[in-house]
Amino acid sequence: MAEIKPFKALRPTSELVSAVNSLPYDVISRNEAAGVIRRNPNSFLKVIKPEATVSADKNIAYHELALRAARDLRELIDLNIMAVDSERCFYIYQQSNGSYQRTGIVANLSIDDYQKGLIKKHEKIRLDTWQERVEHIYTTRAHTGCPLIIFKSNSFIEELIYQEMIKKNVLYDFVSEDGIRNSCWKINREDIMFSLSSAFQHVGSLYIADGHHRVAAAAEVMKIKRQEQKNAKKQDDKYAYFPAVLIPHNQIRILGYHRVVKGLNKFSADCFLSKMRKIFKIEKLAPNQPFLPSDKHEIGMNLTGQWYRFYVQENNIKLSENIIDNLDVSLLQNQVLDPLLGIKDSQKSNKVEFIGGKDALLQINKKIQQGAQLALTLYPPSVEDLIAVSDNQGIMPPKSTWVEPKLRSGIFVHLF
Repeated sequence: MAEIKPFKALRPTSELVSAVNSLPYDVISRNEAAGVIRRNPNSFLKVIKPEATVSADKNIAYHELALRAARDLRELIDLNIMAVDSERCFYIYQQSNGSYQRTGIVANLSIDDYQKGLIKKHEKIRLDTWQERVEHIYTTRAHTGCPLIIFKSNSFIEELIYQEMIKKNVLYDFVSEDGIRNSCWKINREDIMFSLSSAFQHVGSLYIADGHHRVAAAAEVMKIKRQEQKNAKKQDDKYAYFPAVLIPHNQIRILGYHRVVKGLNKFSADCFLSKMRKIFKIEKLAPNQPFLPSDKHEIGMNLTGQWYRFYVQENNIKLSENIIDNLDVSLLQNQVLDPLLGIKDSQKSNKVEFIGGKDALLQINKKIQQGAQLALTLYPPSVEDLIAVSDNQGIMPPKSTWVEPKLRSGIFVHLF
């Protein structure tokens, strides 16, 4: 079973955590990050998104960006904005708003366990993003972001976490700009840490919910470091572990990941709609009525400003026994994007823009107002779908899941 280990986190002071913490590097644009950094020079974005610290008209090599990130990380340490804990700990990390709450453990995980398949993936990675993260981790000698890892709900672990929360003083308690309350506690008693480590030996596999690129990049850095230290008399294996937030599967919320498509592949809107009617049962909605699906095999479509709801018709589409082929994102790709719009790989295509999150409809409506001809809204895969795909060593189509709220970066960092 997968191993979890306590570690000495590099983390902000309690007085400055609300200034340092940031969104992850991959959910904020370069320009947006640059604006945050201008207003708040202590933002961790300057470490995890160093391109935002240079002029937008400059393209800088990954290594040069990583050197900037390493410099800015060192500055946060030298200015005593962040410091390394004096003892190995587990940490508790809770995120909540008025209607939703999830609570997990922050721990180091073994990259060897990932390579053995004990920490399972469900998503392909992009080579360019992976290369950039490899350079970033190697040069900064730090894992600067925590992937979100799912474990199957375990009442003993959850009760142990709860008891520690009510006994301990809170380490951090702040509301981030997305309206999420972030609360953290430290677990440093040896007997409790042993109990947690032992309990995780019985939970079975772990599953990556968010952060595939960070984990894959950490694995490549471990490979490089082991090669470099092959003949060293004394080897330090801190690079063989990465920090993660582990959360029970029944506390995970997956939202739809939607598509906005440029053009209709030479079809007129009427012709495209006619072809869609041959595949799906389509219902025209009232004007200005944006639509998010509420069930599986139900898809929303905005075609040149008009919203529709359409359903999979099993007499037209033969559903597969393969769980991946039956995902709505797969049906959309295999029945619409590829055969009708000529989009073979939506992740590589410049015709497709992906939009996720609780404010997705607002963003989609902006795209429509700006002239987008086609938008498609999807019902998300379930957590059980994610686990089943991972257990079968399957790979979901690109951009299948959007997990929210996003973990904050800059709260728990692992140096090696």
